[in-house]
Amino acid sequence: MSEPEFLPWDRQRREPEKAYGYFLLYRDLGRTRTVAKVATEVHKSRDYLHKLASTWKWVQRAQTWDREEDRLYAEGLAEQRRDMARRHARIASALQAKLVTRLQSLDASKLGPGDIARWLEVATRVERLALGLPDSTTAHTGPDGGPIRAEVDQMSEQQRADFFRALMAEAAARAGQTDAVGDVDDPHDRDDEGDDEEAARESATQS
Repeated sequence: MSEPEFLPWDRQRREPEKAYGYFLLYRDLGRTRTVAKVATEVHKSRDYLHKLASTWKWVQRAQTWDREEDRLYAEGLAEQRRDMARRHARIASALQAKLVTRLQSLDASKLGPGDIARWLEVATRVERLALGLPDSTTAHTGPDGGPIRAEVDQMSEQQRADFFRALMAEAAARAGQTDAVGDVDDPHDRDDEGDDEEAARESATQS
């Protein structure tokens, strides 16, 4: 029958119980541990404890203990992050489901581009963060089914208007109102209409 395996921080074969107790004190002092600190705590001479430390390899055993503690901490932290990611993914999925349900009950043509952008941004940002992706890029599906990727804060006025129009198209499609996007006004179109009206008035005056 084979003898049981001893881990470095366990009591070693033929190691006196009192010597092992001194080692435990040394080990549990953490990374700032010294034999002198143990000597002060147990009121023993440093020479005596240095002899025990050398005989029973306190330094090597404590370092192995530190590495194992680091490994266990890293594993625990990784598991906590996985749990957090799963929770955030469930929250994002629930939020997106509620958004779709809400959009189906709304007249998408009466929603402002800013409202739709905010709703979609919150859901997609939470989901991207849960998956460990950067949240500065917004990705949605355009009218042709292809992806639209844009960093909104870096857009020009015209690009932002086009982006919001694409969001409106997506929301309208989900709500079953494919023609709603046509009701979204482009600020540049309004300016052109104003110019046309002014030109018409000037022409009438001259005639």
